[in-house]
Amino acid sequence: MEKYVRMISIPDLIGLVQTAVPDAEVNALDKTGMKDHFIIHVTSKAFEGVGIMDRHRMVMEALDPAMKDGRLHAAEVKTATP
Repeated sequence: MEKYVRMISIPDLIGLVQTAVPDAEVNALDKTGMKDHFIIHVTSKAFEGVGIMDRHRMVMEALDPAMKDGRLHAAEVKTATP
């Protein structure tokens, strides 16, 4: 018997990131059309003075619940400051 896993919606994905980085402007694109691979652009003042790897860790930590439960398979993350 196969287990059905609901894929994440773009609004839910954005909500996860904004919960962790409240001032974030988040744009997400479904990379494959399968609702499990996304390109995510996050712009936030919280990234000022923070190295790129730590910025990505901040975003990936926010996405961790969706990764663990299977709603999200892959995320290509781009970060910037305003």
